[in-house]
Amino acid sequence: MANNDRKEISATIRDVAKAAGVSPATVSRYYSGSSVVGTELSNQIENAAEKLGYIHKYRKRKDRGVIALLLSDLELSFYGDVVKEILEQLSRYRFRLIIIPYSNEESDYKHFITEMNIEGVIYLDENINPDILKYIHSKNIKTIMCGGVSQNDKVESVHVNDLLAAYEGMKYLIQLKHEKILVLSDFENKMDSTFQRLMGCRKALEEYSLQGQEELIAYGKMTYEMGYRLTEKMLKAKKDFTAVFAFSDEMAMGAIKALFANGLEVPRDISVLGFDDIAFAEKYNPPLTTIHQPIKAFVTQCLDFFMNETEHKTLDIMFPFRIIERSTCAENKRV
Repeated sequence: MANNDRKEISATIRDVAKAAGVSPATVSRYYSGSSVVGTELSNQIENAAEKLGYIHKYRKRKDRGVIALLLSDLELSFYGDVVKEILEQLSRYRFRLIIIPYSNEESDYKHFITEMNIEGVIYLDENINPDILKYIHSKNIKTIMCGGVSQNDKVESVHVNDLLAAYEGMKYLIQLKHEKILVLSDFENKMDSTFQRLMGCRKALEEYSLQGQEELIAYGKMTYEMGYRLTEKMLKAKKDFTAVFAFSDEMAMGAIKALFANGLEVPRDISVLGFDDIAFAEKYNPPLTTIHQPIKAFVTQCLDFFMNETEHKTLDIMFPFRIIERSTCAENKRV
């Protein structure tokens, strides 16, 4: 007992550092929380301190630190589903979560990044201001894009193969004998997911000799309201189409509402295919046929990424998608 007391009294930060195989500065930073100390080093320090009987007056909690989720808004249900999934999985990883609201024109986010002990950052918007990512990278904070293609080559990405998913979605409608297909798209930007989806659609149309339908592509924000507005605009312009392929489920639902408002039934008169498979898609009336994005797998990969202590090249990880057949697509009877 006396020996243990002497060991406890005599042990210092330097002793813990030597036993853990790290510098005294690293041990000091670990206990003070002044900067991020990785999981592997944290465990080494904790184990060394326990063996030496060292107890710091500000003993560090045995959690893994803070993950920041950057959100510009929750306008899209896809974002809300991702947040819900992060909250459900977070406890298994012993991370804490903060949500940092931001706009591309303001720099308030810097205060949170500077003041909080951030272990990693997740973001969802492909069109985020590149300066935000550069600032986070300058702080040596691991960052990952969830559900889209990062435009920064130093940032990890998890997503589906958007080109192939849109290709298969368009081919699915064509095989249901639809030849005039209205595409509801976000505004495309460089090599982002919208650009990839449009490439996939055009590829399928070309393979079936149905190219030259650019007048049936309508652009706008991927919201319910925009889906309604764009579909109604096409109907009033007397555009001929027998199916709608929307690049978000909200857009697809807005399109269905506009079709019903104009006396058209889904899928009897017009088929509608969505993209995302948000939680509400199967509860919608009629239940939405859509392309499933594996949100649960996206989130697991993001959180696993922050657990990985090893250095590696920036990864671009693609997960499988699938078409979920429900009640909004049917064979075209007008051919």
